[in-house]
Amino acid sequence: MTVTEKVAYLKGLIEGMEFEENSREGKLLKSMMDILSDLATSVEDLEDYTAELTEQVDAIDEDLDSLESDFYEEWD
Repeated sequence: MTVTEKVAYLKGLIEGMEFEENSREGKLLKSMMDILSDLATSVEDLEDYTAELTEQVDAIDEDLDSLESDFYEEWD
């Protein structure tokens, strides 16, 4: 289960509790859920970005290995 899915589940639980939105508790929970949703989206974006960077670094590493083997092969 992803962070976004967990936040959505939590939001559903809170909505099921039927808090009055204008009450202090309702306002607090709504604000907390908004923050959690934003954080979950940010975490998901960072995970995607990290995966993309990892792929690029792996490709660069493979290219560098190829260049090193070609270069050092000439010196042997």
